[in-house]
Amino acid sequence: MLEMAAASDRDPFGDLPDELLSRVLSFLPAEDALQTCVLETRWRDLWRRLTSLRFVFDGPTFPRYNRFKRLVKLLICLRGNSPLIRCEIDAYPDDEPENMFTNTRLLIDYALACEAEELIVRAADIQYDLPVFDVPLSLISQHLKTLHLEGVNLDHSALKFSGCLVLEDLRIQLCNIRACEISSMSLKRLCITDYCSLPDIVRLRICAPSLISLQLEDFEGLTPFLENMPLLETAHVNLEDGCHDHCRSNQGVCDNIVCGCHAYPVKEGVLLNGLSNAAKLDLIALPKMFLYRSDLKWCPIFGKLKTLLLNEWFTAVDLVCILRQSPVLESLTLKLGNTEEQQEPKKQKHNHLFVHALSPFILNVKRLMREFLQS
Repeated sequence: MLEMAAASDRDPFGDLPDELLSRVLSFLPAEDALQTCVLETRWRDLWRRLTSLRFVFDGPTFPRYNRFKRLVKLLICLRGNSPLIRCEIDAYPDDEPENMFTNTRLLIDYALACEAEELIVRAADIQYDLPVFDVPLSLISQHLKTLHLEGVNLDHSALKFSGCLVLEDLRIQLCNIRACEISSMSLKRLCITDYCSLPDIVRLRICAPSLISLQLEDFEGLTPFLENMPLLETAHVNLEDGCHDHCRSNQGVCDNIVCGCHAYPVKEGVLLNGLSNAAKLDLIALPKMFLYRSDLKWCPIFGKLKTLLLNEWFTAVDLVCILRQSPVLESLTLKLGNTEEQQEPKKQKHNHLFVHALSPFILNVKRLMREFLQS
């Protein structure tokens, strides 16, 4: 077919519908998609109407400074303000030797001006060392719904997304977060994962009253403080080695004033009060982490909680406290070592807990539960 088209000087893709060709173009890096404009007028019009742009390059193909600068200016000039749905940008320094990110910032502003609904900004995947891009604070958009940041700096005193009125999804991965606050009235899903660096002196506060889903794990620094989230449905929290909420001397409270055991607030909890409206909770931590146990002293009520997963951070007393404060709990999974124990309390006035593992810990839980049910 291609040979016949070439012989007749006809576009070999001429019989394909515009919708299919536009779909194909949307998967190409911006530089490759732009080159289709030289084929004929139809391709130029298709490219201008693309609603997805990808400025994504691997190490060998990433354009050098001047070429990247010309690419950005040419694209903006030819494409104009045609609406965008999705824009994916590799943050790359373009003003050698100052290592500024002028064109990366220009692309971000352009995507927002074109009413992009999804914006992805990540560190360029280059083999040699690069300075880290500082995401500009003034992200203002009436249309942005999804923001994905990866491998960049969030070096601001506060990350207030009040200028993004319909922002619903925020994913932060491998980022340096130095802000003392993340706030958004519209945010519904928040994900902070993959070794993000969080403040280690003052806790990051998260204010997102419309949040329905939270994922927080694999971070380094102090655990964020969660403000009330009345609409929260699901949350997965994992406090691992990078979390600073443990005593370095394993004393509970030590004499080292910079130790994590001195960072716990005196008059309020950190996590569990903010998570108390969730219907599904995964609370995972290394045993040395004290945060969940300390938060339980504030007696949060889990009035909507139906599904709960815990691992071995808790004591028998902690478990009884959680069950006492969870009146509608239906499913509890305990991950003890390499085992999982599924427990199904019946929906009665006094729930019955069925545990099959015969370890001293579980036997102690059974004894405490019997005392609780008889009280």
